Amino acid sequence: MLDILITGGSGQLARALTEASALSANRYTAVGRTRLDITDAEAVERYMAENPTDIIVNCAAYTDVEQAERDAATAMSVNATAVAALSDAAHRHGAKLIHISTDFVFGADGRTRPYTEHDPISPLNVYGSTKAAGEREALRYDDAIVIRTSWLYSPWGRNFCRTILSLAHSRERIEVVDDQIGSPTYAPDLAEAIVGIIDSGAWRKMSGIYHYSDEGECSRYDFAAEILRQAGIEGCRIDPCPSSARPSAARRPAYSVLDTGRIKRETGVSIPRWKESLARCVERINDLKLTH
Repeated sequence: MLDILITGGSGQLARALTEASALSANRYTAVGRTRLDITDAEAVERYMAENPTDIIVNCAAYTDVEQAERDAATAMSVNATAVAALSDAAHRHGAKLIHISTDFVFGADGRTRPYTEHDPISPLNVYGSTKAAGEREALRYDDAIVIRTSWLYSPWGRNFCRTILSLAHSRERIEVVDDQIGSPTYAPDLAEAIVGIIDSGAWRKMSGIYHYSDEGECSRYDFAAEILRQAGIEGCRIDPCPSSARPSAARRPAYSVLDTGRIKRETGVSIPRWKESLARCVERINDLKLTH
């Protein structure tokens, strides 16, 4: 039996991993900041010394893109410095590090075809830059795995899907940008892929960067319109608008679709299409409302 540590225990991906691993023969332990502050290298070392760990899945991240522009130091501490501590501790204790990164390491080059793992990074904002720095820290050791994902959402936590649903229930009209293109990714899909990689043993032969996002691409506006369609919400009008009409402290990629060919070839993982996964998310949100 393997012991797997999941950091960022209060986040949507860590929660999805906990659910996806419920029937696993391996032991998955999710920890939040109160139990393990990953920005404290000494605390990380103590945890690893006291708790046998075969794999660390680092889901912890500073993801507030706007606030990162105003608090770059904290973003760097969580997204890069903490990764260095985890990376070093994993190396010392013989554990594998699986680090979760983002499509926001791309965007400044203005391309319009999916990014592969070999493409040079080109972040547009502080969040993307700090996540890129975190990737470098993780990859200082040859056996580490970095999984980039994009537009992550789930039935819980703060994310685009839940925000759109909340706005639609409180407003008669909302505007969403139509000039940012990416691939929505349902957190439970990524979680199931990670658990599959671990439980199958595929992780032992994997290293370097991999891309995982649900299949297909769309604009933020398309994503929002599909959310409302699948939720059956007709009382709210949704209109497209350009990014220039929504002033922002952080620039965002106009196109950040990820090429997922490598992870499919090397692991055999099956990736759902984003509309299919969105339907499962909307159904789960409705179920949660009925049971809470």
